[in-house]
Amino acid sequence: MKTIALKIIFSVLVVSSIISAQNITNTLGTNGSFKIKDGTTDYLNLDQTTGNISLLRNIEIGGVINSTSTRGVITKNGQRFIHNYQAPGTLGYNTFIGVASGNFTLSGSGGASSYNTSVGYQSLSSLTTGSQNSSFGAFSLAINNSGNNNSAFGYSSMFNNNTGSDNSSFGRYSLYNNTGGNNNSAFGFQSLNQNSIGNNNSAFGSSSLFMNTGNNNSAFGYGALTNNTADDNSAFGYRSLFVNTTGIWNSSFGSSALSFNSTGSGNSAFGFFSLYNNNTGFQNAAFGSLSLRQNTTGANNSAFGHSALYNNSIGSGNSAFGSLALSSNTSDYNSAFGFSALYTNTNGYSNSAFGWNALRNSNGIGNTAVGTEALFTKTAGDQNTSIGYFSGYNITTGSNNITIGYNAQVPNNAGSNQVRIGDVSINYAGIQVAWTITSDRRWKENIQPLNLGLNFISELNPVSYTRTNDESHKNEFGLIAQEIEEVLDEYGIENTGMLTKTEEGMYELRYNDLLAPMIKAIQELKLENDKLRSELESLTGLKEELVEIKNGIAQLIVHQTIKDETGRFSTLNQKMSEE
Repeated sequence: MKTIALKIIFSVLVVSSIISAQNITNTLGTNGSFKIKDGTTDYLNLDQTTGNISLLRNIEIGGVINSTSTRGVITKNGQRFIHNYQAPGTLGYNTFIGVASGNFTLSGSGGASSYNTSVGYQSLSSLTTGSQNSSFGAFSLAINNSGNNNSAFGYSSMFNNNTGSDNSSFGRYSLYNNTGGNNNSAFGFQSLNQNSIGNNNSAFGSSSLFMNTGNNNSAFGYGALTNNTADDNSAFGYRSLFVNTTGIWNSSFGSSALSFNSTGSGNSAFGFFSLYNNNTGFQNAAFGSLSLRQNTTGANNSAFGHSALYNNSIGSGNSAFGSLALSSNTSDYNSAFGFSALYTNTNGYSNSAFGWNALRNSNGIGNTAVGTEALFTKTAGDQNTSIGYFSGYNITTGSNNITIGYNAQVPNNAGSNQVRIGDVSINYAGIQVAWTITSDRRWKENIQPLNLGLNFISELNPVSYTRTNDESHKNEFGLIAQEIEEVLDEYGIENTGMLTKTEEGMYELRYNDLLAPMIKAIQELKLENDKLRSELESLTGLKEELVEIKNGIAQLIVHQTIKDETGRFSTLNQKMSEE
């Protein structure tokens, strides 16, 4: 200001010199001053002691000032350019720089309409009582009237703010339509552009929270929460929660995470394109790139890992942990833990898989697999349970099968109701008490007398042997399944549970089925024994009778009077004595 005044004085003196052709030279004395005044008013004062130049009103550059009631204004071409207008009775301390920046209609008292700073064309141009506002950029805070403690940086930033306070905006058109919203922070082109009365929102990134009218939202990234009108959402990443309108309590982190969510609430997405297509689904949690990507209406799902539950669209109540776990799922209530666990499951529900590739191909219901590639080949069938690495790997379509242990496989891969514990390398199986086998009549039908007995048992060939997988070569005792098959064929017995042939052609024998033929054989032996005993008892009785007869005859001979008329009795007596 001092420099400008000096230039003006110098110009006046030069012009006067040219016009009047005279020199004006004046040396100020100590504590002296140079003044331009009329009879009573000092218009310009140059003080020798301080070196200050004082102006009564304004400095005009290239035009005529448009007001005579203001003080401390620099104008350019008739428009206010720099001023610090202070309303009467207020503290002031305002600074307005820029054509039409600030105005001369400030009002209030004390701290009202004070401590404002604006730089830019028409910035803070409608201010009346607002205080402690800072604006930088043409039209920034242009409509602000009574709002306080706002900071705007950028062309038309917070343009329509009227009564809103404690807002911060950085970027062209940021918080453009905010009128009465408070405690909002916007950084980026058009961030929080349509927010009018929403409070406590934070937006960082071009067009983030563009359509917002809600409260307590946080957005970071281009297009994050662009269409939001609801409350309590958080979005971090390019176009995350982009379409969200009325959904609440959503959290997204990652490029396009929850991008198409519109009304779904309570969702959490972390990772590139996680929950990308979710629309109305609620209370889903996705962690990992492309996790739950295609979910639209499914609810209460949890996915952790790249592409986990990727294609789940309408399924609900699923939990997936691991890359590609439940990737193809569209159904409900499945749980998968491990890479590609339940990978191709689409319509199957209530399945549980734990382990790499466990239940990878299943579409059944109520299956449980624990272990790497357990129930790997399963495509259909229900209520199967496999525990152990590779356990039940070959089961395809059967139901209610149970396999426990490494590589435990049932004999019929498409069959049902089979149990297998351990693989072929097991050489010991122990249990504290004996197995209990179900035997209730109500569980049986077609009950017929058994025709396999002593003859059948007699044809069996008991042997001793050692197993090929037993390194200790312990002797075992038993039967050879192929030999039993030959004997059964002789008796016309087919389709028996005693013998099982696996799909690999290996025979298995159910030894407890031999109990019935053994009992039958014992019964037959008893019948024969009873018959022999009866016959023996009969023979013993005959022998006793013969002895009695013999003794009776001997006694008869001793006591009988011998008549030897013809000599016949003597001869008889002699013969009997010889015997």
